[in-house]
Amino acid sequence: MKQLILIIFFSTTNLFAQETNFKEKALEEFKNEHYDEAITLLKKALEETKDDAEIYYYLGFFNHYRAYDSRPLNGYDFSYSERIFEYLNKAIELNPNYGNAKYFYGAECSGKAFLSMQNYDLEQLKYFYKLAFDKGAYPDWLIEFGKNMLNFCDTDAILFAGGNADFDICSYLQLQQNFRTDITVIPIGNIDRPWYVKFLKQGLEGGVKKINLNLTDNQIYDIHPFKWDTTKIKIPVSTLKLNEYNLEDSYEMLWTVEPDLTSNRKHSKIESEKVKNRTYLSPQRAILLQIIEDNFQSRPIYFSNMSNPVFFGGLDNYFKNCGLVSELTPIKTEQTEFENDYGKIEKLFSIENFKQFSTIKKTDIPRISGIIFTYHRTVLTLADYYNSNEKKENLIKLKEFYLKYLGIGFNEKYEKLYQTETEKILNKSR
Repeated sequence: MKQLILIIFFSTTNLFAQETNFKEKALEEFKNEHYDEAITLLKKALEETKDDAEIYYYLGFFNHYRAYDSRPLNGYDFSYSERIFEYLNKAIELNPNYGNAKYFYGAECSGKAFLSMQNYDLEQLKYFYKLAFDKGAYPDWLIEFGKNMLNFCDTDAILFAGGNADFDICSYLQLQQNFRTDITVIPIGNIDRPWYVKFLKQGLEGGVKKINLNLTDNQIYDIHPFKWDTTKIKIPVSTLKLNEYNLEDSYEMLWTVEPDLTSNRKHSKIESEKVKNRTYLSPQRAILLQIIEDNFQSRPIYFSNMSNPVFFGGLDNYFKNCGLVSELTPIKTEQTEFENDYGKIEKLFSIENFKQFSTIKKTDIPRISGIIFTYHRTVLTLADYYNSNEKKENLIKLKEFYLKYLGIGFNEKYEKLYQTETEKILNKSR
């Protein structure tokens, strides 16, 4: 009897170790960009245990990554996407609070939504954003976050989003809740795709508001890295903006546009020039330049404060911080009165903008939930302003607001850090 128990124990232990080993090996293969091998190992792990939510999650995650974030996948079709949905559905079925599985379910819906844009299929585009919502990819705190982003953009604005987290929630709000449809939301990392550039130029009636773009279709389809050295480009400024910033009619906004690609290829444009490495303007930066050049005079332009600054190409020197978003201005704003829009920032920290914030504790999506610390960073910006202007009562109220609505124990380490910094500022004012 003892021998039988030992056999069962060691057999179970070996199976568990083998499954864990397959999973660990799969993660290592994925890190090394061996995606097929990683997926094969996960399937082997699944043969050993059918009820591991994490294996299903990684199968959905890795297959999604292979289809959208690596090189083009041979044989990709809708059935491949259905398989991803099945894996993630199973992960969520086994673990209903699996936030990251919900994230990738939403990311897969987003991938299908982009295919719908290519086909100008509004009904299908709306369908995929509803599908993501129904699966829990857009919890209440994230919906509130998206509304706070959109609401702090002026009417008819263009908003450059940073990635899936902010772009998808804004798109859901526009397409499914008809919320702030006057704004054109653009994922800044995707503007290097010719089909998407044309889509933005044409727009989609009832879905996506078009932008001005003074490029022919041939020019759009011919987008490629352009030979480029650091150059100042004049950006047209509206009379309204000139008046708002007390600028002369002759004022010129000059954006120093630097190349963002380089090669080991040596060249000189003319015989008298020193030979150097050839540099290029990437398709993404070239189209960003074109959009700014063609729209800044007629529409307000904003950038998500969750974006990677590498995409800005130096434009962030002209940003006015509004909390979750920054407005593009015609002047360099650092250490000027236009560096922060304190009026908008104060309005952001209103009770009605944080009614759903605490729900993040129950519906956390770890891969993207870090975006909420944009709120915390903005608290410090406002606290510094109150301290510099000797507004002690405002500073005390801000601290109380922070403790009640933001310091909720979601991430105690970071909350404590921001609370400590706020305390330091408060102590300075005494």
